[in-house]
Amino acid sequence: MRQDAEHNNNESEEDISFLTTIEVAEFLRVHQRTVQRWISSNNLKATKVGPRIWRIRKKDLDEFLQRDKSRKQIEDKY
Repeated sequence: MRQDAEHNNNESEEDISFLTTIEVAEFLRVHQRTVQRWISSNNLKATKVGPRIWRIRKKDLDEFLQRDKSRKQIEDKY
């Protein structure tokens, strides 16, 4: 139990902050449906909080963007 408390104290606010699909779409300047497709195709991790409501951790969005950036760099080489 003590380890759990220490782990929670070590989590940064960024790790536990969640964004809506609309917020992600606005930030990336894409349509909300595009974000929903990324979630459906398991390219972007998200948590379902209602029948049709998803939340994306900031950390997961950052990882998604890193993977996309790496992929584009590889494609640009060829």
